[in-house]
Amino acid sequence: MRKNRFSFNPIGIVKGGDIVIDKKWTKALSGLEGFSHIIVLCWLGKAKTPKMIVRPKGLTRNTKIGFLATRTPHRANPIGMSVVKLVKRRGNYLMVDDLDAWEGTLILDVKPYTRRDCVQKFRIPGWVKKWDKRETDPLRRYA
Repeated sequence: MRKNRFSFNPIGIVKGGDIVIDKKWTKALSGLEGFSHIIVLCWLGKAKTPKMIVRPKGLTRNTKIGFLATRTPHRANPIGMSVVKLVKRRGNYLMVDDLDAWEGTLILDVKPYTRRDCVQKFRIPGWVKKWDKRETDPLRRYA
């Protein structure tokens, strides 16, 4: 496959678990505060080159899957996506809950979360169900 070069213009950064958008984009955030949740796309610059086959954290040694079937931040293209609760917007500052990104992570885009983003019926493999039993964060559970 031919390699393409892309350039991104980040619009913000993760600070203290929240999102600080560049001030030049403040007007573009107008109306976002009416949404309970937002979709955040970011560049996981601290990610490492992924191993093709991995063991999901907390599962037995026999469970091996391709990294593309996991939520590991270590990706071929380290683009992260999180659906987060928008607690409050203050100018260019977005206070959020449950952002799955490291401090200093560059924010590529923010989108409102709407009904069309919600999947009502979905399927998950058996290994995720086993993993789910060990998960302590109720927001990360599938069952």
